[in-house]
Amino acid sequence: MIIRKIQIDNYLCYYDTNSFVLSEGLNIILGENGEGKTKFFEAVDWLFNGENEDLELLVSAKKLSETEIGESFRVRVSMTVEQYGDIKIITRSFVAKKEKENQCSTSSFMIEGIEENSLGERSQVDGTTLLDRVFPFQIRKYSMFKGEADLNIFESDNALVNLINLFSEAKHYDKYSEKGAFLREKAEKAVEDSAKLDRKNANLYKKLEGEISLLEKEKAKFEVHLNSTDDEIRKIEGNLQLAESHVKNADALETLNKRIKEIEEKISFLNGRIDENYTTSLFDENWILVNFEPYHKEFAEKVSEHSKKRRELQSEFDKEKGIKLGEKKAKADLLNNAVPLPTGVPSKAHMEEMLNDQICKVCNREAKKGSDAYEFMMERLKTYLESQVANETDDEEYEQLFKLDYTNRLENLSISHEDNLKNLRSIRTNIKELFEFNNDRKKEIEELNEQLEKEKSERERILGNSSVAEEKLIDVLKNYNAWQDDLKNRNREQLRYTSEYEKLEAQLKIKKEEKDKIDTDSANSFLIKTRNILRDIETIFLDTKEKKFDEFIEKLQSKSNHFFKKINIDAFTGTIVFTRRNKISRTIVEVELQEDGRVFYKPNQSLLTSMHISILFAISELATETKEENFPMIFDAPTSSFGENKTAQFLNLIFETENQKILLIKDFLNNDKTTKALSIKNEFENVRRDKAFWVKLERPFDPNNLKTINTQVITL
Repeated sequence: MIIRKIQIDNYLCYYDTNSFVLSEGLNIILGENGEGKTKFFEAVDWLFNGENEDLELLVSAKKLSETEIGESFRVRVSMTVEQYGDIKIITRSFVAKKEKENQCSTSSFMIEGIEENSLGERSQVDGTTLLDRVFPFQIRKYSMFKGEADLNIFESDNALVNLINLFSEAKHYDKYSEKGAFLREKAEKAVEDSAKLDRKNANLYKKLEGEISLLEKEKAKFEVHLNSTDDEIRKIEGNLQLAESHVKNADALETLNKRIKEIEEKISFLNGRIDENYTTSLFDENWILVNFEPYHKEFAEKVSEHSKKRRELQSEFDKEKGIKLGEKKAKADLLNNAVPLPTGVPSKAHMEEMLNDQICKVCNREAKKGSDAYEFMMERLKTYLESQVANETDDEEYEQLFKLDYTNRLENLSISHEDNLKNLRSIRTNIKELFEFNNDRKKEIEELNEQLEKEKSERERILGNSSVAEEKLIDVLKNYNAWQDDLKNRNREQLRYTSEYEKLEAQLKIKKEEKDKIDTDSANSFLIKTRNILRDIETIFLDTKEKKFDEFIEKLQSKSNHFFKKINIDAFTGTIVFTRRNKISRTIVEVELQEDGRVFYKPNQSLLTSMHISILFAISELATETKEENFPMIFDAPTSSFGENKTAQFLNLIFETENQKILLIKDFLNNDKTTKALSIKNEFENVRRDKAFWVKLERPFDPNNLKTINTQVITL
């Protein structure tokens, strides 16, 4: 099937009628971003898979703006194909009616089909049926790809199996193998029933069936473990390979970060030891006293002289005071002419008692009133009473010479200064030592800062060379070591599970042979022969199906690598390997890129794109061989990661393939920076192709107004 023409009417940026008259082989559609390439792809996709929903969103704004309110126009995408010499036209369309400014309603959605035979006779047919007939949906599903990421249809376990089943002869054997299994099971049942006629056999059968059932369950359990472990091993190996390129940097980064941390801690410690608070600790508090000693000496001498004078004055004063006291005592002695008794002996009460009794109780003699003894006691009492009265004139007489002792305080101050002289004399040395200490620390810090800058520069270099952010790079090392341990554990588990699985298989084989022996010894020989024949037939069908499946995979692998090497001329490619695996009662096919038999987990996007396109081309070619029919492939921007040279090589390779391919790319266009004019580069002349178009917006246009947008289709 060849697409001869795609016509787009009033679909988004495609205003009015636009035709792409295509050729068999390679068709290239050039276009800058936003100028109509993707809308072409979407228009074709709408034709193939579109539904009657949100149709007003597909209407050309320019066409709608030019239409009068109340009038209608048709939005349409149609495809003209040639198949086995006949022409078929499939059209999907709807009517847009302008209701008001910038608004429309839609109606008459339809998909139409027209068939034209070799004689030019046309007939109307159901469009949907015709589309599925000329371009089956299973094939359409794998024929259109938008962007590079879309090419990877093989992430799904079933995708490749579905494709292989679609195109390989293996699927033809499905019905035979299913029928063979049904007949074999019937024969097995007949043999079992025949053998069970013997009661001994029945009991033994029952026991064996129970044992076989348990062994099969156990085997299935280990199969799940094996599959799961195998998946984990592959995942860990992939992680390790992805991490390997970062491990060296991660290791170096960890070492550098440790060194940087140590240096920063040293710098912080040294900064803490530097005391540059000179103003407070030295200048304000001590520095001013550096020349204090002469002043102190003069001060101390004056204090000493003053102290001496004071003591002399005090001595003179004390002498004067002593003379006065002496004179007073002498006068008292002279006046009384006798040495007075101590004050209070006898006491006032005794004296009054003795006068009242008129008797001297000291000498125990009478002392009548008027007698000398009585008068003596009376005088003695009077003297005592007078001695008890305070003499204010004495206090004035005995006033101190120096009421406040400032001199002592001055002496203490002088002594204190004398004690501090030692510290004051060391101020110059202390300041000098402090400056030297601070300077030495600063020098150390300066050297450490230089070392720190070097370490940080090295870290920046490592991070700059790494495609992974610092936080992730740090995680890489931790994960890498953990993954290595995990891989060892999983490999040990896999060995253990494999050993257990093989042991169970051997036990199962023995039990089945025991069961077969009972059949052979007891069952009807005709039934035995029939069962054996049906077993062989089922095995033949299954083996043939497997063989055809494997043959297709082998062909697919061979063709894929053929394209892969061509796309990547003179560059590393590795090898595309298809691995078939049985996974819990289903078969999956995985695609791997291998390097020397080892899975290459880290291909760049360009290599991935090459691999995916190679597989798609191989599938397309095998589909052609199998169905004797070609199907087109449409790619929108499939080679964004390619450079222009590689894109040219890629296009020249496609030119050599047989199937029709339509590629939409933005290469080979030149945008003049001054005039903003677009042009086709001369290099495009060297690109081999069957047909080329250039889609670009009609100039001038308002980038903020869709009503001015119209994509022109220029055939090159």
